[in-house]
Amino acid sequence: MSMYWYIAAGLAILFILIALFRSGRFLRCLLFSVVTGNAALLIISYLGAFTGVTLSLNLFTVGTASILGIPGVLAMLVIRLLLSI
Repeated sequence: MSMYWYIAAGLAILFILIALFRSGRFLRCLLFSVVTGNAALLIISYLGAFTGVTLSLNLFTVGTASILGIPGVLAMLVIRLLLSI
């Protein structure tokens, strides 16, 4: 993967963390994002046995689900379906 993708991903995570910090409820928002994102990831992984569409549980997917929450899980799912990888 190109270095530009890593820089773009790092900047996106940085902007999200800055927005969470400025909201005044940083820990509550971050905890909510972590819980809902990982719950969505586990549900997708569990339902993959029935639908055939799964997301592997590794450091990248858990990190994305933790930081970005449900939109991050949905984005990974859409990328998985579009690219069929």
